[in-house]
Amino acid sequence: MKLMNLDQYDSIGVVGLGQTGLSCVRYLLERGVQPVVFDTRQQPPGLAKLHALSADLEIHTGPLELEHILGMDLLIVSPGVDLRTPVLQMARDAAIPVIGDMDLFARHVNKPVLGITGSNGKSTVTRLVSELLTAAGLQVAIGGNIGVPVLDLVGHDVDVFVLELSSFQLELLHDLHFKAATILNISDDHLDRYNDIRDYTNAKHRIYLNTDIAVWNRDQETTAPSLVPESEQLTFGKTPTGGRDPHRYGLVAEHNDWVITVAGEPVVRASELQLAGVHNLFNVQAALAMVSTCGVQPQQVLTTLKQFKGLPHRCERIGEFNQVTWVNDSKATNIGAAEAAIMGMRPLVAGKLIVIAGGDGKGADFSYFRKALQQVDVLIVLGKDGERIAHQVQHAISVKSLAEAVQVAAELATPQSMVLLSPACASLDMFDNYEQRGDQFRAAVEAYYGRASA
Repeated sequence: MKLMNLDQYDSIGVVGLGQTGLSCVRYLLERGVQPVVFDTRQQPPGLAKLHALSADLEIHTGPLELEHILGMDLLIVSPGVDLRTPVLQMARDAAIPVIGDMDLFARHVNKPVLGITGSNGKSTVTRLVSELLTAAGLQVAIGGNIGVPVLDLVGHDVDVFVLELSSFQLELLHDLHFKAATILNISDDHLDRYNDIRDYTNAKHRIYLNTDIAVWNRDQETTAPSLVPESEQLTFGKTPTGGRDPHRYGLVAEHNDWVITVAGEPVVRASELQLAGVHNLFNVQAALAMVSTCGVQPQQVLTTLKQFKGLPHRCERIGEFNQVTWVNDSKATNIGAAEAAIMGMRPLVAGKLIVIAGGDGKGADFSYFRKALQQVDVLIVLGKDGERIAHQVQHAISVKSLAEAVQVAAELATPQSMVLLSPACASLDMFDNYEQRGDQFRAAVEAYYGRASA
């Protein structure tokens, strides 16, 4: 899509007043453009910040009105807004350009951009890629879905941009060019926003439309690019690298340990890493492949790789109490993330693997979760869709609160057991966000053992 200069549009609408929408308004105002702002909520939380940016903005809240939207010459839509909304579909049918913030960002980029997406692990990989590049002496800016809107990165003096991208952001991606892009994995997620898994997969694959090098998971063919030449592909996975193929990253089992290899050569042992679980060994491979496209080799960054502890609420070890390990994986907001955690942790647990799951399933088909749940010794469910998860196993325990889940898990745990909070669901049915859910889980564990030892 070829955008004109912003001053050539008579009217520009910004749809959605979340963090991204506010950054779009700020970006436009800084360039002398007065946008019209829309949000489907009557009282969007960003309203006060919007008024602080400019008191003269035209603002429409509540359901989108067709006459207002069709009066725009350009629409900048936030990722939280469903593009299937009939009014937005009519705008596109009327040939009104509908873009996201990524295309505005693309107008300013003159340094390499690395793009990372996937149903699970993208935040971990984005952060790890950033730290590895920094360790190699490069100036790095990270943003996108990981917390900093990309338009807030405009003007930063850096060597590399590292962007985490959701499927919602990719739906409206047209012009941004990537030095390298990866789809880490694809599993059922956000099916409340897509007609089916094919539509969701297609949205993810837009990351490959304009990339020099594609990095994909050869254990999951749905992540493979269809248009990128094979010579411009790097792959990672559980299978060995098959000799000295320079394009392959793999795993080799050796002396009760895993070894990550590149082109058949050993790089690092799993036991040397702070990250736990086989799924995180995939994340490490993907990160090494991504930084290699910027000329960074594993030996340059081994110390940083070994020290990287991952992200809060993502397979985060809370502690060990009475020989029971407690792990907070509250960020597992979909089936694929929880499945990866369960399958990754199961080989590490000598006792019972007790899993706490449930929340808002976002329309997911939990029959796809059944295989992973068969690896679980005790399943405890809660929340809006807890019972739907419980139906996938013969015996599950239903509870009303996270504190009750912790109490039941502690009573059932035996020495060498692990209790894993990996909900496979969003948190908004019971909590403000997954961070609050994880924090309350930690607090409940510490409170339980505090009382037990009193």
